[in-house]
Amino acid sequence: MKRIPWFTLVFSALAIVVHFVPALTLGWQFDRAAVAHGQIWRFFTAHLTHFGSDHLRWDVIAFAVLGAMVERISRSAFLVTLALSGALITLGVWVAQPQFTTYRGLSGIDSALFGFVVARVISEGRRIRHGFTLAVGGLALAGFTAKCLFELATGDTVFVASTGTFAPVPLAHLIGLATGVATAGLIRERAIDEVGQLRGADRLQ
Repeated sequence: MKRIPWFTLVFSALAIVVHFVPALTLGWQFDRAAVAHGQIWRFFTAHLTHFGSDHLRWDVIAFAVLGAMVERISRSAFLVTLALSGALITLGVWVAQPQFTTYRGLSGIDSALFGFVVARVISEGRRIRHGFTLAVGGLALAGFTAKCLFELATGDTVFVASTGTFAPVPLAHLIGLATGVATAGLIRERAIDEVGQLRGADRLQ
């Protein structure tokens, strides 16, 4: 029986609930002035807030699909990817993009989950020496990069209609992608080390 992605379901539902409670949206969004006054939790909770139903819909759909994939691979990997990308994305916005006084959305974390999945696909392709699998992973990574370049060049979003209520933040997507890829690599190296240690112990017995 496949593992039920409980954390993915809970965070998806929480994002939907927050969207319909304006007080939570305002209290949880990344707000530069509020963070400067010590409200550090907004670095994490900002990802559960959204600018409108269209923004919410696309972000939650992507999160539910990609989160379920990662959580079924490894629940701990899902939680590590979520925590690291959540912190690093808003930190990147805080440091590198001072023009944004507020930030909302799961899209950066979606990008991290996507990066994790793509890294796993590429890693598996290399392990079994399967050209098609490697090509799929490479094309997925190239497609994501093209999406970010389009957003950087046009100032518009690919999957969400731009209504003027919010501006796209391609940097968040790139940070998310890098975090997901790095997390997949670190977890893979840790797994390889653990297997090596077990084999070494077997030889000593």
